[in-house]
Amino acid sequence: MRAFSLKTKAIALFTAIALVPVAVAVTLLVDMNRRAVRTSEERMQTAILSEVASASIQLVRDVESDAVAAAAIFGHAAGGAIRDEDAVASVRALVATRALIDAVRLEVPDAGISTVIRKASSDADVPAAPAALRRLADERGVGFGVIGPARGLLVARVRPAGAAGAGAAAPPPPGGPAGYVVAEVPLDMLGLDLEVIAGRRLGSGAVRLLIAGHDRQAIAAFGVPGVAPGSDVSSLPIWRNLPAGAGLNDRIGVLAPHDEGGQRMIGAIETVPDLGWAVAIWRPEPEAFAALDDMRRRGVAVAAGALVLALVLALVTARHVTRPILHLVAQARLIGARRWREIALGDALRGRRDEIGELTTSLGRMAQDLEQGEADIAREAKLRGDLGRFMDKAVVDAIVRGEHPLALGGKRAAVSVLFADVVGFTPLAESRDAERMVALLNELFSMLTEIVFRHGGTVDKFIGDCVMAVWGAPIAQEDHARRALAAAEDMMRFLETANEEWRERYDVEVRLGVGVNSGEAIVGNIGSDKRMEYTVIGDVVNVASRLEAIAAPNQVLVSAATRDLAGDAFPLRALGERNLTGRKTTTAVYALDPD
Repeated sequence: MRAFSLKTKAIALFTAIALVPVAVAVTLLVDMNRRAVRTSEERMQTAILSEVASASIQLVRDVESDAVAAAAIFGHAAGGAIRDEDAVASVRALVATRALIDAVRLEVPDAGISTVIRKASSDADVPAAPAALRRLADERGVGFGVIGPARGLLVARVRPAGAAGAGAAAPPPPGGPAGYVVAEVPLDMLGLDLEVIAGRRLGSGAVRLLIAGHDRQAIAAFGVPGVAPGSDVSSLPIWRNLPAGAGLNDRIGVLAPHDEGGQRMIGAIETVPDLGWAVAIWRPEPEAFAALDDMRRRGVAVAAGALVLALVLALVTARHVTRPILHLVAQARLIGARRWREIALGDALRGRRDEIGELTTSLGRMAQDLEQGEADIAREAKLRGDLGRFMDKAVVDAIVRGEHPLALGGKRAAVSVLFADVVGFTPLAESRDAERMVALLNELFSMLTEIVFRHGGTVDKFIGDCVMAVWGAPIAQEDHARRALAAAEDMMRFLETANEEWRERYDVEVRLGVGVNSGEAIVGNIGSDKRMEYTVIGDVVNVASRLEAIAAPNQVLVSAATRDLAGDAFPLRALGERNLTGRKTTTAVYALDPD
C-alpha cells in the first residue's frame, strides 16, 4: 500500500495542530476577555467620573479665584492702601476680562453696602449672599453653595490688607465691618461639559451622566430621562450602590451593576468632597459588553477557517520565518522616525529564545531609552526656560543640576536686596492710556531684569511698578553688595538713554527711586506643596524697601551695611541718620552719586 506523501502528512499534521488549539483558544479567550472587557469598562467609567469631577471643581475654582482677587482688591481699599474708587475701577477691569462672570456684588451688611459691579456691556445681577454662606466665608475665607437649578453662589471674605498674615480663618480686625464679594457660578456649563465628555469618550450610545448635590438634587445631567437641573434624583437606582450612611463629603468610589426598569446596568459613583457632590455614570450592560458578542462571532469564524488556514500554513512556512524579521524592520523605522506611540514590539516576539527574541528585546530597550532621553531633554529645556525668566543663567544651571533643591524650606544667608520703584507712577498712569503704560512698564522691567541678570542677581518679584532683586541667594556670592550697587548704577545709566526715546514715544520721563541694603536674611521656598515662591524674608528686606520709599527721583539710597561690604569701590556720600518707617532707631543712609 502506498504510503501517504510528506505533503499529505504535513497537511494532516497542520490541520490537527490548528483545529484543537483554536477551539480551546476561542473558549478561553471569550472567558478571559469577559473579565478584560469588564475591567476596561470600569476603568473607562472611572476615568469619565474623574474628568467630570475635575471639570466641576475647576469651574468653581475659576470663579473662586476671580472672587478672591476682587476681595483682595477691596481688602487693599479697606486697609487704606488704595482709594475706594480705584478699587471699584480695578474690580470692574477684572470682571471685564473674565469669561465666567459678568458681575460681582460687594456686600458690607453692617454698613448697609450692597452694590453690583458688572461689565459695561452687561446688565447681569448677582443675588445677595445668604447668611449661611457668609458664615462659611468667615470661617474659611470662601463659601460656596447651590442656590437653585444650575445656579451656584460663591462668597469671598474681604480682609483688610493688614490682616493678611493672620490666616484664612482669622477674625476680622476690630473696628471694621465684615465685607464680602459675591459671584454667581454658571453651573449650567456643567451640562455642556457632560455632553462633550460623553460624546468624546463613548460616541453614540445610551449613556447616563449625572451630577447631584448632597440633597440629591440634580445639578447637571446628560441622557437621564426626565431629569433636569434642580430635579429630585434620590429615587434613582444608581444610589443603591453607595454604602449605607455614606456622606458626600467623604471620598468614595463605587463600581457595581444594578437593575433599572428591568434592564441590567453597569455604573459607577464617585464623590467630590471639595464640593459635597457626587457624580454618577451608568449604561446598559449589553451595550457595554457588545465587544464580547462580536468576539464570539469572530471566534466561530476563526474556528471554521482554521482548516483552511492549516492548509495554507503548510505552504507558507518560509514566510513564517521572514514575517517577524519584516516586523522588526518596520519597528526599527518607527524608532528612527521617533514615532514612539506606534511602536509595537509584541510579547510574542520578545518571548522567543532565539536571535529574533534577543533582537526584539534589544530594540525595545533602545526605544525606551531613546524616548526617555528625549523626554528628559524636553523637561530640562522647559525648566531652564521657565526659571530663566526670573534668575541668572548660572543660578538656573545650578537648579537644573540639582545643586539647589526646589522644595519648601529656608536657610540663613548673607544677601543684598535692591528695590527699584517708578516715582510718581500712579498720577502718570491716570493721565495716559493704560495700554501705553503697560507697554512702557514692560520695556522698563525687561531692561531692569536684564541688568539684574548681568550682575548675577535674581529677580525676586514685581510689585506693581516696583521690582525687587536679590544677590547672594540662592547661590552664595561674597561680593553681593558690590554687585547690587553696580546694578543700581547701570539702572540709572539706562534711564538717561531710555528717557530720550520714551519722551518721544510715550510723552513721559521715568524716574526711579532705588534702595539697597545688605545683611543676613532667611532665603528659601515659601508657600505650600501646591504653589511655592523663592523669596527673601527679614529685616534686610524691610530696610531696603524703606530706603527706596524715601529716595528722591533718580536717587540711589544705600545702607551702612552695604557701604561697609562694598568698601571704597563706589562713590557713596553720607546723608546722615534717617528715621525709617516701622523702625525704633535711626539708620545711617548714604547716596550713590553718579560717575
